Amino acid sequence: MDESIALYLQANTSGRFQSDVLLCYDYRSVDMPAGIPDILGDYAERTVVAWSLGVWAASCIALEGIDSALAINGTLKPISTGEGIQPDVFRATLDSYDEDSRIRFIRRMCGSAAELERFYAIAPQRSAHDQKAELGAIAGHVAAGRPSAMLEWSFTHALIGGCDLIFPPQAQEQAWSGTRRRMVKELPHFPFFAFNDWEKVCSCMED
Repeated sequence: MDESIALYLQANTSGRFQSDVLLCYDYRSVDMPAGIPDILGDYAERTVVAWSLGVWAASCIALEGIDSALAINGTLKPISTGEGIQPDVFRATLDSYDEDSRIRFIRRMCGSAAELERFYAIAPQRSAHDQKAELGAIAGHVAAGRPSAMLEWSFTHALIGGCDLIFPPQAQEQAWSGTRRRMVKELPHFPFFAFNDWEKVCSCMED
């Protein structure tokens, strides 16, 4: 992805939402840019919202003082037989990823023709070559065992799409068995048409 999804959420969010948003994407590097931890340290409350492969990416970053964290349609083991995407499926996706396969992937991600059309209006402005390089880097990071350090925080909530065709719902349920989780039966992998503003997203962390 790029910043387009976050801008879409921001545009739909009312003025009642007073939080600032730090957006992270492109996980070829999972190192936090210099200076960002110091900026985050100025906030009294910090919340993590991570989607898809971003759930794993968030676990690679040395964040401190996290009050709550929501994982959406992703797990800490993104390439895994039991708790993520099947390794052979991930490898096949990576090996064959090009402009044509990207279209097929987006169709599976959105879950329906109607949502596919809506997605194209806010789709990331990145090339298939660029995205393939990112997938390859993620595979390398995972194979190397990153993250290697214990997190000082943990995901407190998980939102699972019952119609997710990327991260199997059963794998997500297994991955988050000890975490407060919510299953939305009709939700595809792309969740941001159902949860289309920051308030709705953050409501998933209300107990």
